[in-house]
Amino acid sequence: MIEARERAFWAAKAAGADDIVDVVVPRASIPDYLDTVGELSSRTSSLVVGCGHAGDGNVHLSVWQSDPDVRRQLLHAIVAAGVSLGGAVSGEHGIGTEKRAYLAELEDPAKLALMRRIKAAFDPHGILNPGTIFDPVPATGEQQ
Repeated sequence: MIEARERAFWAAKAAGADDIVDVVVPRASIPDYLDTVGELSSRTSSLVVGCGHAGDGNVHLSVWQSDPDVRRQLLHAIVAAGVSLGGAVSGEHGIGTEKRAYLAELEDPAKLALMRRIKAAFDPHGILNPGTIFDPVPATGEQQ
């Protein structure tokens, strides 16, 4: 089953998925979450297919939506739906630059403040993974 899940990810990439996202939801909420994702997919005329690991509530979704504006709105709604169920913006794919706007908008400010303090404690000079979650993104052409 693990091999099939891994192959599904690569098959989606090979089939031209416009985006792949992971959202964590409480395990008991997975059916409700998937129903919501299905409704969002229909509403935006998008194809969204998923797989994941139900043991930890991590849902991986492959999104086919060629219109970047519609896709951005769809992804925001997909992430917001997971967070509204008590989930997290990302499980194992991380935040990086792609999801940091969702994290900043949807996550509890107290949790974000704690994350910033932890990062500052371990990386006081901001040299670890610069330009991702909490660090400003350099202007085009600037050195990181």
